[in-house]
Amino acid sequence: MKTSRYYYIDSLRVIAILMMFFYHVFMVFVAEWDWHIKNTETSNVLLEINYWMATFRMPLLFFVSGYISYILMDRLDWKAFTIQRFMRLIIPTIIWTFILVAPQIYFERKLEGIDQNYIEFYQSFLEFKWWPNGNFHWLHLWFIPYLFCYNILSIPLFYALKKNNKFTRILDSFFKKHYSIFAYVFIAIIPYTFLSVRYETTHDLINDIARHSFFIFFIIGGLLFFKFYQVMDIVQSKRNLFLKFAFLSIVLIDILRWNGWEPFDIWENWIEKPQTYLFIGLINFNSWMWVLAILGYGKKYLNKKSKLLSYMNTAVYPFYILHQTIIVIIAYYVVGTKDAVSLKILFLLIVCFSIIVLTYHLLIRPYNPMRFLFGMKKKRIK
Repeated sequence: MKTSRYYYIDSLRVIAILMMFFYHVFMVFVAEWDWHIKNTETSNVLLEINYWMATFRMPLLFFVSGYISYILMDRLDWKAFTIQRFMRLIIPTIIWTFILVAPQIYFERKLEGIDQNYIEFYQSFLEFKWWPNGNFHWLHLWFIPYLFCYNILSIPLFYALKKNNKFTRILDSFFKKHYSIFAYVFIAIIPYTFLSVRYETTHDLINDIARHSFFIFFIIGGLLFFKFYQVMDIVQSKRNLFLKFAFLSIVLIDILRWNGWEPFDIWENWIEKPQTYLFIGLINFNSWMWVLAILGYGKKYLNKKSKLLSYMNTAVYPFYILHQTIIVIIAYYVVGTKDAVSLKILFLLIVCFSIIVLTYHLLIRPYNPMRFLFGMKKKRIK
């Protein structure tokens, strides 16, 4: 087993979070899609950019998280791993749901016209009625408890992969073949293709069955691709092929979308049509091709150590926890102005990014109690 640092994985983790930042700033101005804060004037161009990013930003983040979780489990026993994951993931989720998520819903309700101060609103937040019908949710923090559950579910697979038995030898032989990646992708896209038409996305963990069937295969992929590390050499060597498939599939998807040829638009009984499942399968395939292309190019060009990467890799988790709350609050005031959309976007990008980074650097990074609350390692005292 290789033990060197995988700097490109750290780089891709940072890139995925930065894409999420841009995605959520753009959501204020995206046409057709609802969000917590919406500008009166919207953009179809930003809709297309966000549609493209939405196909792979979370899958990439889950894949990278699965990759990193194998490294963690290789260093810790299952009890220590579970405790570490609980401390790093669940405690921050609980704390910041009550501190950072509530303001987002408050400003959303203010834009809708509620006449309440924050104390009055917070009483309704504590009624624990699920948003959007109620005022309680974990909003963007949903990723963290999902990751915790996937990490815990991954423990038996990790121990199975650690054994040198017939099962692991078969997998090792399988993942040395170039077609193995496409075989895995084919297996991975089947459950979501059929479950997504029956189970809506809820982000409530319990009822989000279809999305679980989608994300879990990226976590498993991260585990398998780390264990059988020769497959990452294949990913790197075939990166151009993956990029071609990613490009062609998103073009085909957009042709169908822009012409109103999606199954949901053509047939009332679309759930009975085989074309529906082919279309959903194409969307899922597109996600995998972008993830694999990014992994391949990342491994080729981003596997480099730097002080900036080390800083960003440490900052990225608090950045994620903070980013949407800052965007929502600032955007609430920005959308009320009469400035051009381009100026509003630029203002939000610069101001929100600056506030998040300064909050991390000045108020979180130096202090161990804050580092604990944001799921970071304790700072060593020199």
